[in-house]
Amino acid sequence: MLIDMGIKGIILDKDGTLFRYGEVWGPILSTAIEKGLVKARMPEKRKKECIADFCRIVGVDQDGRTYPDGIIFRHDRILQATFRILIKTFQYRMNPWRVWKAVKPILNHEDFGLKERLKHMEFPGVREIFEALHAKGYIIGIVTSDTTSSTDLFLERMEITSYVSFLRTKDSPTHKKPNPEAIREFCAQFSLESNEVAVIGDTVVDMEFGRAGKAGYCIAVLTGSGDKEGLSAVADVVYPGIRNILSDPILFP
Repeated sequence: MLIDMGIKGIILDKDGTLFRYGEVWGPILSTAIEKGLVKARMPEKRKKECIADFCRIVGVDQDGRTYPDGIIFRHDRILQATFRILIKTFQYRMNPWRVWKAVKPILNHEDFGLKERLKHMEFPGVREIFEALHAKGYIIGIVTSDTTSSTDLFLERMEITSYVSFLRTKDSPTHKKPNPEAIREFCAQFSLESNEVAVIGDTVVDMEFGRAGKAGYCIAVLTGSGDKEGLSAVADVVYPGIRNILSDPILFP
């Protein structure tokens, strides 16, 4: 039986947690990959195959499919991803330097005209969720691997900037997930114990982050790259999407 765990603060991931990762980033990143590979002189006769292979390595394709072992999801496996890129580079007989120049902007989370693209995107229900969390008195933080500028654009578009009291991004000096430093900083800033913090994310890395930081409650959602079986092994509860937390018996008893 679930009991009152005394949760006072909530740290959320952004991409794949507040919205379906593939639906938003799939078209953006696959277009960037294609443009980069054209500059890297991929073989025209194998163009479709080449783009598909590199999209899998990055972690998302044009159709919004996500691949859990992609670079964008497993930042702790950059070395393995680098070998995969090199293998494909030689397989398609492309210049390694040109391929690196194609992939580097994605690793650096460049926005690829994100501000303009976001004008045409909708994020239904996200603001209402944050309003509900705020009304319950939760201190809300965002810890993401995206850049600060990109994150600010998303929070503004979702109209939740005013609800976020703590933000750590790729640009922050804080160690990246799954290192729990961000949880410690969150607790120190708001005088919380780690077991008073809930972590919500869409990947195994997010859950490892919560466990390493001794968070009191780890919630996984299936709108990113993770699958239910893998996430169930490391999360306290797994939901189809972020909206389901509104009926969570711990957060909203």
